[in-house]
Amino acid sequence: MLCQLNISNRFKSKNFDNRKKRVSFIIFHYTETKDLEEAVKLLTDKKRKVSSHYVIDYDGSIYNLVDIEKRAWHAGESCWKNLTDINSRSIGIEIVNPGEKKKVKYKIKQIDSVIKLTKLLKKKFKISNSRILGHSDIAPFRKVDPGIYFPWKRLNEKDIGLWVEDKLDKSKLTEKDYILFLNNLKKFGYPYITDYLRSKNKAIIENFHRHHLPQMVGKELTKSSLFKSIDLLKIKNS
Repeated sequence: MLCQLNISNRFKSKNFDNRKKRVSFIIFHYTETKDLEEAVKLLTDKKRKVSSHYVIDYDGSIYNLVDIEKRAWHAGESCWKNLTDINSRSIGIEIVNPGEKKKVKYKIKQIDSVIKLTKLLKKKFKISNSRILGHSDIAPFRKVDPGIYFPWKRLNEKDIGLWVEDKLDKSKLTEKDYILFLNNLKKFGYPYITDYLRSKNKAIIENFHRHHLPQMVGKELTKSSLFKSIDLLKIKNS
């Protein structure tokens, strides 16, 4: 199936081991490097002990670094709902990009390749849209990639991942609204929500926004966020 794509085996990483679980997630990352050469150096460095199954260059070229039957080391300490060892459960796709702070948008050719590759992997492993996520979703206290410039809406138009349209409302959340919002995030899958203290959940909320309401990153919670969480749960459970 994957032979339908032009995937290069030019670079290989030895940073992997055996899977302990079946594949049921696809996780997107950005490399936070200036170019492919720097990304490959990082993802094959024996001392750094990180890797991914695929890396996609600016021109859309796809490189397979680790066999998809093996456990690449891309997710680190992470979880979704009550599921841990996301490395064993996922395919990791790195996209060459210098990072959110550099304010560099993803190239059209890159995202075209992301879509083609993900659709094939999704079909091969029977992965649900609710389990196509960003590194920031599964490790919200540590990571922000693939960042606010990743076009989740465009991917959803190709039946990749979950997305619902915004319902903009600048009204502030009441305490009851806030508790409902956090409970919705927890039901959706966001990890590490153990209480309702705003200070403890700030990073989780910011990364929910990164994925689903990027214009809200760095801003105070409003009912737009609550409505988004309600509508996402509806389609997730439909």
